[in-house]
Amino acid sequence: MSQLKTIRKLAWPLGLLSLWITLSFLLANRQLVINTSPSVAPGIYLRVNERPAVGGIVDFRIPARAWPYIPKCTGRAGRHWYILKPIAAGPGDTVNTMGRWLYINGRKIAPIYTHDEKGWLLPRWRADCVLGPNEYFVYSGRIWNSFDSRYYGPIRLHQIAAVRVPLLTW
Repeated sequence: MSQLKTIRKLAWPLGLLSLWITLSFLLANRQLVINTSPSVAPGIYLRVNERPAVGGIVDFRIPARAWPYIPKCTGRAGRHWYILKPIAAGPGDTVNTMGRWLYINGRKIAPIYTHDEKGWLLPRWRADCVLGPNEYFVYSGRIWNSFDSRYYGPIRLHQIAAVRVPLLTW
């Protein structure tokens, strides 16, 4: 009988320890990421073994073209941070950011702002081009002030850390 009591007393701590070890492994190896940014639904995202595609979600390190802006809005360098964004255009798609609006394949998508909500000047990527075989344009229409490819240009396949799918969102 005392062995049963001991097992019951240890069940919760051992279960929690097992859960902690499993989550630590998954998070440390970036199999799972927790998103708190509003550009995509906040939640837990799972790495999947798929090629990036329009409509999919990818994570990637902040592009070098965006580095000068990041300390202004966050107070930290952020060069090793990852961004989670949906892909709005891919290889062969036409992207135009020359005016005040983003156009993808001739369709008017979203305004391009010159300043953020704090009044700071946003970087600007200006081009009218067809995306190359390994280029992706990320854009989030979920929030008006998404910091996306309108400001730092397309990302390349080698910059993408993972394709993600939502596991649990809130």
